[in-house]
Amino acid sequence: MEVIDRIKLSVAVLGASIIIYSIIMMDIEGLNPLDALYFSIVTISTVGYGDYVPKTELGKLLSAMYILFGVGVGFYTFGSIAEFFIGGYFKKINQMNDMEKRIKHLKNHYIICGYGKSGKVVANKLEKSGAKYIVIDINAELLENELENNPNFNYIVGDATLDDILLKAKIKEAKGLISTVSRDSDNVYITLSAKRINPNIYIVAKADERVAMDKLLIAGADRVVSPYVIGGLRMAELALKPDILDFVSTFMSIAKYEYDENLEIRKIKIEKDSPLAGKLLSETKIRQEYYVNVIGIKKNDELITNPPPNTVILPDDVLYAFGTTEQLDNLEKIAKGS
Repeated sequence: MEVIDRIKLSVAVLGASIIIYSIIMMDIEGLNPLDALYFSIVTISTVGYGDYVPKTELGKLLSAMYILFGVGVGFYTFGSIAEFFIGGYFKKINQMNDMEKRIKHLKNHYIICGYGKSGKVVANKLEKSGAKYIVIDINAELLENELENNPNFNYIVGDATLDDILLKAKIKEAKGLISTVSRDSDNVYITLSAKRINPNIYIVAKADERVAMDKLLIAGADRVVSPYVIGGLRMAELALKPDILDFVSTFMSIAKYEYDENLEIRKIKIEKDSPLAGKLLSETKIRQEYYVNVIGIKKNDELITNPPPNTVILPDDVLYAFGTTEQLDNLEKIAKGS
């Protein structure tokens, strides 16, 4: 039984005992309701002022039994309450200590700036993908509640626009930063600060206004996402091409829930040491050996969709590949030359 349930039960038993004993004393000892209630509380608390004492043999016997029972229930109640507060305090301290140890050893992680609606979605996705991350937000209560529900949650309370907060989040060792704070100006400032501290960090930033998208790119963001633009495009596509989008969504859902296969489309960059570099697409046998379909290849600023077999794959080309998570992971290792 949980501590809070034990407290509720013991308080109910304690209250019922006081009322029942009061009623009995009214009948046996002839006390009025207020005096009976007063005598019941004084007796169970073992205070014993002496202003009221049982006069009948039955009253004395019942009072002795009531004291023994009441003291036991009282100790149990107050012990449960103490466990609730003290145990909860030490549990919180232990969670914080464990989190600080995790943060201390973080490398190649993601930093999520802002834990609003978008930030929660991002954290949930990273959690499911097994990626390490840390959240920065000024709402301490929100973050503490999240840690209570998820012992592996990492956070720092503070303003992400400040350099010292980014440094606490180990931005120099981070793989990427995702800025989802509510104000576009703050997203721009965070991007500028992050790029200045770690020029190699990959930044994805949220923009509510179209004018902010260009400013974020100038500030150094690698990708800018506008929830309103994406949401509007998605709604338009659903209206114009409902059958196609439903097919894709249904197909990927069937693969996940019926066959436990995570299908995805991934961008895979070809490194210079990769054995795929310099070969024709047909020579790589990506489809035959890795069971992955290449649906596009980006060469500099040119995007080749449904590339023909005689397309030459060069270093720095980006493959748009479709397959399961495991298949894409294997192809990505080859693309990196590892």
